[in-house]
Amino acid sequence: MKKLYSVLIGAVTVTVIATLVLAAQAPSITLQTILDAFNRIPPVWSQVLPVGERFVLVMGGVAVLDKETGLVWEQAPDGSSSNWIDAHVHCNIKGLGNRRGWRLPTFSELASLIDTSNPAGNPDLPAGHPFSNVESSIYWSGSSAVDEPIFAWEVNFFFGNLAGGPERMSKTSTNFIWCVRGGIGADPK
Repeated sequence: MKKLYSVLIGAVTVTVIATLVLAAQAPSITLQTILDAFNRIPPVWSQVLPVGERFVLVMGGVAVLDKETGLVWEQAPDGSSSNWIDAHVHCNIKGLGNRRGWRLPTFSELASLIDTSNPAGNPDLPAGHPFSNVESSIYWSGSSAVDEPIFAWEVNFFFGNLAGGPERMSKTSTNFIWCVRGGIGADPK
């Protein structure tokens, strides 16, 4: 019995030492090494890409990938307008490109589409953008006003250079809807 016990302890010791030696020799695998292996760099909100590199049609052309943010936008919002609650429902039940998972964008996500250097764009999107059916008007974001929950933040694509900043409206108002996929979509309240 003593001999069996000694052999068992010896085998466990060798296994542990071999595991430690192999682990020390193996390269460290991180998310970045995996991304580098596939030559896929995640979007960085601090980068500024030319329009031709920033936007890519995806999902059979019904959506647009924004490579600066990693978000996927409807290529052509359907022109619907509603109050804030119904806007959430509209996006949440959307099945565009045979995919679910659409939502209202946060204020920051929606405002990221505005090109302040193109104030006469109407809508104020980057020149040469691939979107269609975007109204030069006000679109809901999914972000509530923290201090007054009866209000939500919206983005104005007509006065993007001046009023593309924070604006809020009563959630019972009627505004346009532009759905997005991906990202976190957290309401800050």
